[in-house]
Amino acid sequence: MALRFGYFDSEITGVDSEGMPIFDRAENSELFRLLFANLISNGVLASPGNCFQVLAGSGLSVNRQPGFGLVKGAFAYDEAVNTLTLETAPTQYSRIDRYILRVNYADRCVEELIRTGTPAASPVAPELIRPTSGDYYELALADITVTANATVISQANIKDDRPDSSLCGYITQLIDHLDTSVFFDQLNAFYDDFTERSEETYNEFVDNAQASYNAFSNTINNYITELETSGDESVTAIVDSLREFQRVSQNAFNEWFATVQDLLDEDIAGKLINITDEHEDRLALLEKMIIQNQISAPIRADDDTATLLLADEEDNVIVADWKYAYA
Repeated sequence: MALRFGYFDSEITGVDSEGMPIFDRAENSELFRLLFANLISNGVLASPGNCFQVLAGSGLSVNRQPGFGLVKGAFAYDEAVNTLTLETAPTQYSRIDRYILRVNYADRCVEELIRTGTPAASPVAPELIRPTSGDYYELALADITVTANATVISQANIKDDRPDSSLCGYITQLIDHLDTSVFFDQLNAFYDDFTERSEETYNEFVDNAQASYNAFSNTINNYITELETSGDESVTAIVDSLREFQRVSQNAFNEWFATVQDLLDEDIAGKLINITDEHEDRLALLEKMIIQNQISAPIRADDDTATLLLADEEDNVIVADWKYAYA
């Protein structure tokens, strides 16, 4: 069967043998009932509360109240009370009659009827006709107990079947929830895959990060070691160079000074000796500062006329010390 759809305005495409117009979008009532049957449940309206309620009448009659109902997509609506009369009461035992609302496909209508039950010591209501396909589909509005030789039906004898969804029920939308199982199966599969990939990526990241850290740490350690070795070697070379310079310079000066000492008077010789001693002290101090990697110098204060050494109350020159940083 091809896809069916509706409803849309029809256009006349011709006429049949009886002169009736032929419509290109014509559909039958079955499609209309199918629409409601797939969206709205069978039953009667829950409001007002007496919608299609069956009440006791006079004698063996019952009165169905006004209301609206749906049976397999076909609706029934009545603004007036409908009265039906039950068959004469049995002379022995009781029976249960059933007030029925049914769709009649053969006669193309929704109709009401009383189906008479069978008298018995333990009577049961007649079965509803609900074939998968056929001419009828029935709902029960009420079960009515008719006692032996009864001439009047009381309200106590009427069981209201409207709230029972297996017999009638109240009209509700059929789409009362969404089946999300397929979506959640897909979502769970995605989550599991994402978690697995995340754990693999995290483990790989941890391994790579640890390896990178180890490599970086080794590089830094090697650099520091090389720097310390290079620094020690540089300091040693500088100290050796200064010592050699001191030795050569002092020997050369002593040789020169010996040649001129006899030519100088005692005052000049004494001054030269003092200058020489002062230079030796400064050279020794410089060597000490280089070996200890700590520089010392007197603190000076400038004024407008001269540069002065800062001293304490006892005229001791104030000296500043700082560590020397190799470039």
